[in-house]
Amino acid sequence: MTLTAFIFIFSSIILHSLWHFLCKSSGKASMSFYALFSTSLFLTMLPGALLSGIFFNLPAEVIRYAFWGAFCGAVCNAGMMLGYKYSDISLAYPAARALPVFFTMATTGIFGLGKPLSVTAVAGMLIIFSGCIAMAFSNGDKNKSPLQKILSIKKGLTGILIASLATTGYTIIDSYGVREILSAFPDNNRFFVTCSYSCIRELLAMTLMWTGVLIRRKAGTEKGLLRELAVTYHPYLAGVFAALAYVLILLAMNNVTNVSFVQAFRQLSLPVSALLGLWILKEKITLFRWCALGTIMFGLMLSLL
Repeated sequence: MTLTAFIFIFSSIILHSLWHFLCKSSGKASMSFYALFSTSLFLTMLPGALLSGIFFNLPAEVIRYAFWGAFCGAVCNAGMMLGYKYSDISLAYPAARALPVFFTMATTGIFGLGKPLSVTAVAGMLIIFSGCIAMAFSNGDKNKSPLQKILSIKKGLTGILIASLATTGYTIIDSYGVREILSAFPDNNRFFVTCSYSCIRELLAMTLMWTGVLIRRKAGTEKGLLRELAVTYHPYLAGVFAALAYVLILLAMNNVTNVSFVQAFRQLSLPVSALLGLWILKEKITLFRWCALGTIMFGLMLSLL
């Protein structure tokens, strides 16, 4: 992995942690929240996409990748909502971050996508996976054993698994999509070209999210929630942060030999989120959680080597 890719990913991690922090602090993770969030993300990317000069001239192959990336992104949001509904967010989020590391590594290995990973890189990613799982069980009721915690979120595990598989899907699909668009327009500004891919992807995801809102409103759920969220800043600011974060990730994907590196290094968001919670929310970090964070950092350094 190049230094450029590392800088892109690390900058993205800060922004990703901030938007997740906004989502969590709103206390209203729902289809309505994600629809407003997706709209904000799209509008943030739109100026860059228009400045690229290619937004209305994208190859069919790029749009195909963007569609499936958007579909996986929408499925991921639905899975996370299900996971949050039936389990504690402090357990669901780290677990949903851990599984894609393993799934992406396994998928790229089985299907021969990208340059084969070294033994050191694989070991580092497995250590990251272990650290994320440990993070998931470092919260909640201290009197419960890991098995009791798993049983208590049995329903939430379905959502976590769906979100993890969808995250793996859009990570791999978007890595091909962004390479396709950059190779199609090699002389254009790379940032604006990447904005175009992200914008068309989010336009499709936004359509799926608003369709979901209409279906849920028709069914009588989330009544009044959209109006309540529309006058808060959380979904809009979260969309701005997420837009910038994902463009940086897309740029990083073109600077790595295997997309598994991107998925692994995105787990730096867990230590960053923990430190934000410690600093802003004055949350306590137990010794076990410090050990889990240390495990993730060790795995990241091993993967980098």
